[in-house]
Amino acid sequence: MKRHYHLIATAFAIQILGGCLGGQFNLGSSANPPVDVKLVAGDSSVTVTWSMAPNVEYWIFSAPVDSISTDGWARLIGVQATINAVSPQVVTGLANGLKYSFTVNGRVDGGPGGPGSTSVSVVPRIAGGEWSVGTPLANDLRGVAFGALFVAVGANGALFSSPDFNSWTPVTWTPQKNPLAGLPDLNAVTYGIPGYLAAGAGGTLLLSTDAITWTAQSTGTTSNLYALASNGGSLLLAAGANGTIISSADGKTWTAANSGTTQDLFGLTYGNGNFVAVGANGTVLTSIDGTIWNLVASNASKRLNSVTYGVNSTTAVATFVAVGDAGTLITSIDGATWTVQSPITSSNLASVTYGRQFVAVGDTGALLTSADGSTWQARASGTVNDLRSVARSAANYSAVGMSGTNLSSI
Repeated sequence: MKRHYHLIATAFAIQILGGCLGGQFNLGSSANPPVDVKLVAGDSSVTVTWSMAPNVEYWIFSAPVDSISTDGWARLIGVQATINAVSPQVVTGLANGLKYSFTVNGRVDGGPGGPGSTSVSVVPRIAGGEWSVGTPLANDLRGVAFGALFVAVGANGALFSSPDFNSWTPVTWTPQKNPLAGLPDLNAVTYGIPGYLAAGAGGTLLLSTDAITWTAQSTGTTSNLYALASNGGSLLLAAGANGTIISSADGKTWTAANSGTTQDLFGLTYGNGNFVAVGANGTVLTSIDGTIWNLVASNASKRLNSVTYGVNSTTAVATFVAVGDAGTLITSIDGATWTVQSPITSSNLASVTYGRQFVAVGDTGALLTSADGSTWQARASGTVNDLRSVARSAANYSAVGMSGTNLSSI
């Protein structure tokens, strides 16, 4: 992968980057600018594309101004220069809601930069508002997570990986028991210290360090597993049917915990020094160490399917959000005291995550976003298929569901 550099404007940079010294020290030449520069707004980022000519080195210049050119660009406030740029190039570190203008120029053999392309502008915006539907995959999908890659799992052992949530590659794996009996359903996937973990029917649990080679692990349970979580350090948890909770420090050796409930558990998360598990009939459990669990009142009666931990952007207070059937939404600051929020949909909500905002998905393509976990806005998902899981990377989201449905938002 090529390295790209963002340069700070200085008087010396003006000379070098403008190509003023090119004629004295370089034998190269300027190149014509591309005529088809296009921008796609992302979350604190912009993707720049253009048609590249052979042997031309391209530089991208950007700044939060109405228009930009290669003349005097270095004197602009907030300017960036990305050298050795390759289309498509993602320019990061931008402010959402602020207009940025871009121009691209080129040079050959280290020569001076040529004229810039026509200035074009775009406004970066927080991810989760606009969604694109990808090409359907082969199986019903039930879980998605991000590490270095996106990984999606689903029915009949379906496993896919993607570097960009657009191009998905199927991954094969072998179950630990009865390899001729067919692959069990995979219900959840996460990324933790030992790598990627996938969990599913009959206590199935897979471990991978690269999202390509997966190895089945012994969990000591035959209960269906529906959820996974990590504390970001030395503890991993899986939860499932009949109150099953198992824990591991390395993803290989698993120990059963006493959850204190026989309710099916469908969601897990970690935040504020606590694990939170949610499940059938409004069940909410909390634990500091993953071993001793406390049942707390959720004030919700419907099945809770997922829980996450994020930040209320209005108050800057960290918040747990859980979602469930019939549009159930509940929130908590500490994981112990929960408040029921007014639903804005009657659809069952299957999954919730947090990036720069909370995003929840559910039946019939339901897709909601919230800045604070309490006030939600319905978004157009572009599908009526049931959505089963949503995950985020640093600057985007991926959602998956029935009939191989996969969506992305940047």
